[in-house]
Amino acid sequence: MLKDAAAGYGLLTIILHWVSALLIFFLFGLGIYMTGLDYYSEWYHKGPALHVSLGLILLLLMIVRIIWRMVNKNPTALPNHSRTTLLLAKLVKYLLYGLVFIVIASGYLITTAEGKPASLFDVIHFPVITQLGADNVDRAGLIHELLAWAIVIVAALHALAALVHHFVIRDRTLVRMLKPIKKLPVADEQASSGNP
Repeated sequence: MLKDAAAGYGLLTIILHWVSALLIFFLFGLGIYMTGLDYYSEWYHKGPALHVSLGLILLLLMIVRIIWRMVNKNPTALPNHSRTTLLLAKLVKYLLYGLVFIVIASGYLITTAEGKPASLFDVIHFPVITQLGADNVDRAGLIHELLAWAIVIVAALHALAALVHHFVIRDRTLVRMLKPIKKLPVADEQASSGNP
């Protein structure tokens, strides 16, 4: 089933979640790798271009995720999830979303600092909105680096919590983000969507 329902997540939510996660970790690894390159390295120019393009894809994915969440109801909480657990899960989700958008924004400001648009594989160009001076580019670079580390740490804790739910608590928290719900019987589907 493509859409989410009370019983669990649909295929699109699961795909958006895992593609975003893979992109984030790949971008982080690529960013770390690029810091060790010298001018004569083949990836000195290729790396940043790929980093920017994938960062812009992540931006578009995050926008789609937010719109998709707005038009889909969240699945019902599992019976063993306390209010504290649900609150922490919500806080982590909002923290990750906020950090990702700030890192993307700082990356965009660094990329466009010389007056050139940010390019998505030379197909779509994101125009320059504002140009930063040298000092502010350095600040944006520091924010970009520190918050990228924060994303990876929070995401690792998020993954650890999912593993604890799966192997220690033994509930369906992780499974719901791995297996899309199956097509519901018509009566159940109408009930989950609120239709009579």
